[in-house]
Amino acid sequence: MVTETHDNWLRVSCAALCRIAHADRYLLVLNRERRRHGEYVLAPLGGALAFTEPAPLLTLGARLEDPASSDLRFYLPDSALPRFRAWFASGHGRERSPFRELAEELVTETRALPALAPHDIAVTALRTVERRERTTRFGADGPLTHYFLELYEVRFLSEAFYQALAHPAADSGLVWLTRAEIASGTWHMAIDGQSRTVTVRATVLFGE
Repeated sequence: MVTETHDNWLRVSCAALCRIAHADRYLLVLNRERRRHGEYVLAPLGGALAFTEPAPLLTLGARLEDPASSDLRFYLPDSALPRFRAWFASGHGRERSPFRELAEELVTETRALPALAPHDIAVTALRTVERRERTTRFGADGPLTHYFLELYEVRFLSEAFYQALAHPAADSGLVWLTRAEIASGTWHMAIDGQSRTVTVRATVLFGE
């Protein structure tokens, strides 16, 4: 048996991201965790995907980042990544919808909508993007992070939802930007009591 060393372990993080478009603009939100730490980053709505039970991950030798959480965030020997990729692509034993995180952001966190049900939206899976880079997540220092980002097109089935989201409250952290504005990489907005230059990380919506 080959013993894996610290140097060939990866941190793996899996998320569902939402491409929500209306009138040639795309809905983004300030990352809540980074905002709490005084860092302002606009990104697509969505968040961590969850597994239904940990056995498939543990079979691969994974070490869960938080054993009390079902989020697909864990440490894995680099040599096991192809087997994890095959499991992830199969869709078995994990979430395959961005609805849970989308509802949490729009209803619970930003309060931009009073309620949201699965039948209020149409969801189309677009593609999965893989990236490997240093994590920017607070409290997750260590190995490189290999990201599996599952991108979904989300449409509201009633115009009333677009109307409700058309002019988000200033403190909600929600904003509609054009593709060109997203590509610029920064945006100026009044948030948390002052005007700020905010980083925009959302080119993944366009395969970039």
